[in-house]
Amino acid sequence: MTMANLSAIAYAIRSATAASDVSLKLSHAQQLVAAAFGHRSLASYQAAKEDAAFAKAAHVVIDSEYLRQRGIELAIPLDHHQLSSLIEQAVKARHTKAKVHDSDEAFRDSLESFLEVEVVYDDNVAAKMAMCNHEGVSEVAMPVDITEITEITPIGQTYAGKIKGLVLMEIDTERPYSGHEIRIEANLSIDRLGYRCFGKEMVEITYSQLSDYFDENESPSISLAQAVADFTGLDIETAEAVTQIGFVTNASADGLIYSYIYDCNNQLPQEVETIVRESYPGLKVEIPAWVMENVASL
Repeated sequence: MTMANLSAIAYAIRSATAASDVSLKLSHAQQLVAAAFGHRSLASYQAAKEDAAFAKAAHVVIDSEYLRQRGIELAIPLDHHQLSSLIEQAVKARHTKAKVHDSDEAFRDSLESFLEVEVVYDDNVAAKMAMCNHEGVSEVAMPVDITEITEITPIGQTYAGKIKGLVLMEIDTERPYSGHEIRIEANLSIDRLGYRCFGKEMVEITYSQLSDYFDENESPSISLAQAVADFTGLDIETAEAVTQIGFVTNASADGLIYSYIYDCNNQLPQEVETIVRESYPGLKVEIPAWVMENVASL
């Protein structure tokens, strides 16, 4: 029977390096594993009862920065990539049912891929696709704010968030245009079992709607602040303050914009920041691209 705990992982690491020029002490291997799981020391790992969290985890996310720092402190003669790969393989060997991610970004990508598959195979979404005169799916975008899951959600509690995104269809130019953008909303939930251990993701598609055709010759009639207020539920004054700080875009490699992100950290007066934090604990307000369709100017 495979044992899913720190000692077993550390032993697997020591065994993997035993015949090499970089044979690690068992104590060093244990310290490296604790760091990879987000702890500054083995004692911290043990006090947090992370073995129990690891045994139940569906996802394990390596803390690359802690691991890098501990490797330097212990003078481990491996570069960061080699060390991270060594830890990742050992974790996979001791917990074959868990997905192991080498960064928060890799975890985010995994969750977004899961959401995209669930969206495409949802019956209601499929019905909306059938309403389009299309040549197949062009793009599915279901952006996840990973910091809400890996940092803001307390350990031992469940992240439950609303994910808003789009399904874009390839337009069939030989058939009458009937829409190609399907707006999606989904409820995503996942347990944060430990510092870097998470349960199985669950999703419910709650809304799918074919966007109305927007005539580019029409004059947009809504302000940016109003669009942000309508989407977020913030009052218009707060939305106005948010839109004044500027945004960054979340886009695909070929330039397709999924959303606009306003990072409000240290950018707003204290009283306004407090209001924003109630709805966006991470102070990052993400607005899907379709919200901006009728905005006069960005």
